[in-house]
Amino acid sequence: MARWRNVVAATGLAAVVLGPVPGCRRDEGGGELHARHVVLEREVEGLRELAARLERGEAALAPEDVVVGIADTMVQEILSAQLPFKGEADKFVVEIGQAEVAFKGTPGVTLRGTIALRDRPGLAGEVKAIGVLDDIGIDPASGTLRAKVVVDHIDLLKMAGLEELLSGGTVDELARRVRLQLAGQIPEIQIPVRVEQGVVLPTVTEGPVRIQGATMPLAVAVSNVFAGQGMLWIGIKVELGELVKTAVPPPAPRATPAAQAKGGPR
Repeated sequence: MARWRNVVAATGLAAVVLGPVPGCRRDEGGGELHARHVVLEREVEGLRELAARLERGEAALAPEDVVVGIADTMVQEILSAQLPFKGEADKFVVEIGQAEVAFKGTPGVTLRGTIALRDRPGLAGEVKAIGVLDDIGIDPASGTLRAKVVVDHIDLLKMAGLEELLSGGTVDELARRVRLQLAGQIPEIQIPVRVEQGVVLPTVTEGPVRIQGATMPLAVAVSNVFAGQGMLWIGIKVELGELVKTAVPPPAPRATPAAQAKGGPR
């Protein structure tokens, strides 16, 4: 198995500090700045974790792991193919119609759509959900890579008067409720990369050569993940199981004297 090394040079980190916005309403510009603040915080946190690992002399991914690299554009296409997605939160319906994926320090995901009252669909606002790919693993049934989209921040923009119907609540409180109730409703992402979970040597029972088959299970699991420069690097740890032989095939028939005279099997 080829050994893989990854060298990362960090040239600098940037952070944005935003002050609180008075009142319960947030205008579009303030919402966009707040969302950008959340994204930058997550990216900085991911880069700090990587830098700490490198300072300890550890590789970004274990050299003995099998490494799979996936571009953010590919994951965005996969996620976009599953849209639109509808979810419910209290008396509101959230419909997500657009996805943006960017691998910069963390596997970031941004979802955009609308939020409307269930019984008044014409009264709608805009929703922006920010999260990451999480729980990246190998599906035991199919062997394919899969991941969940975890939303940790929601901004509600252009509410079109919806905030006046919140019964004393605020836009921020509604955003919090929407985030909590959407958890688990977003479809899982299936990445078209299959990881074999065993090696099979087939049994050969016909012909002059007979082979006893065998199987060797492989314990495969995602050990670490690193996102950067538009790529998601997934380290997969592989452990070999015990070789198990299948039933012994019947012996090959002995050749007749006539066949032996013609140079056949002896």
